[in-house]
Amino acid sequence: MEKVNPYNPSNKLINENDIINVMETLNINDFNINNILLYQRSFIHKSYCNDLYKDTDFKNIDDSLSLQDISYETMEFLGDSILGSIVSSYLYERFYKIYNQNEGFLTYLKNRIVCGESLAHISNRLNFNRYIVISKHIQDNCDGRNNKNILEDVFEAFIGAIYLDNDYDFTKKIILTIIEKYIDFTDIIIKNNNYKEQIIKYLQHNHKENPSFKTIIDENDDKIYNCIMYFKGDLISKGTGKSKKKAEQDSAKNGLIHFKVLTD
Repeated sequence: MEKVNPYNPSNKLINENDIINVMETLNINDFNINNILLYQRSFIHKSYCNDLYKDTDFKNIDDSLSLQDISYETMEFLGDSILGSIVSSYLYERFYKIYNQNEGFLTYLKNRIVCGESLAHISNRLNFNRYIVISKHIQDNCDGRNNKNILEDVFEAFIGAIYLDNDYDFTKKIILTIIEKYIDFTDIIIKNNNYKEQIIKYLQHNHKENPSFKTIIDENDDKIYNCIMYFKGDLISKGTGKSKKKAEQDSAKNGLIHFKVLTD
């Protein structure tokens, strides 16, 4: 694939005042920034890293932010793990100890809270799209600042930055504050977005047969999965996602749209 000039005059590194504003939105006043570089790194997309362009000679003609040395990806991995742990503990304390809800219900709630759509929504509420450092091509041609996968990534990376700059207990405080502020449990409990379960039930009830799903890794991006849903040998729908499960859910949702169970 031909590379294009990545320099983007819209990029800016998040600064201490920006981070303080985020914390004020969450009513967090006892926040200390020890290493601003951690937070800045949590917004750097791989499309704006030096390694991708070391065999090119693109000119920075707009006095844009310099290309960066490292992306948010490892910090995203860390933040994802911490987020999952804290959310699991929170749900156990709130819904098992108090209401004696079973593991399946807790898993359903967790999946809804940490799903890409939910985290991207929170990123938008915190205005994280302003601070994403991304190539001009991805920004303009792929709507990069509104891309749900990227917004999910930077949220998880930001959580990783908080943990590295502070500690687990303070990170837990931030995450629980975000959950209480932005997660509507009533809405989650009422709405079931397990599209794969819905399409299987629909086809079993109406046609007495199950669909089949074929999932493969995208040939152009090994972090993206593509899924095709078949029914009675016919290709019904396609879906994509950052995991096999997410790709299957996307394909199943499009299958429900195909059968007019859902509207687009």
